[in-house]
Amino acid sequence: MCSEKCYRPARPVAAIRLDGGRLCLDFVNTIHDRYAVEVEDYICEPERFVQWCVRAGACRSGEHIAAPEGAGQRAELMRKVRTLRHHLHALLTSRIDGVPPPADAVNCLDQWLHRAWASRSLELDGQMHWRDDAYNVWLPLKRIALDALDLISNPSVSQLRRCANTSSCGWLFLDTSKNQRRRWCAMETCGTVVKMKRYRRSQP
Repeated sequence: MCSEKCYRPARPVAAIRLDGGRLCLDFVNTIHDRYAVEVEDYICEPERFVQWCVRAGACRSGEHIAAPEGAGQRAELMRKVRTLRHHLHALLTSRIDGVPPPADAVNCLDQWLHRAWASRSLELDGQMHWRDDAYNVWLPLKRIALDALDLISNPSVSQLRRCANTSSCGWLFLDTSKNQRRRWCAMETCGTVVKMKRYRRSQP
């Protein structure tokens, strides 16, 4: 089950930061201030999810993927979005912490990978392509799952980091800096906040 505690109205999708460095990390980071008492879900409804997918690249140009209209389909979509996001966060943070990943997180990703592979076929150009019936609202989640697999099976997974603002943030990112010492999801957000807190504590 997902563990996010509560939600408050989200900012415009156009204002959402994409600091993870990978599609799957930006997806996990759609929870703002994960460790805060009150958290903000950037993609708290189907329309926002689709808009975010376009912004983050989970939907490509020319792919006209629409949010479902029926109440049951909308609820199912958001349940699966939250579940995959929750399990990807658990799986990726286990890599950061050097501990075995939770079995349910592995199973969740495995299920999405099988859905993704079943939606692709080898064509005459020698490349794998999405089948025509794959172009629906589930396609972004399949792409996110494939990106997560590519990350965890790639040497670059050693660059996976958690934002040093552990009092509230919880965002994940790839540290591609030259000296491999990046600490914050973004200096202008968490870096500045934490440094200001230290400064205030140091004042008499």
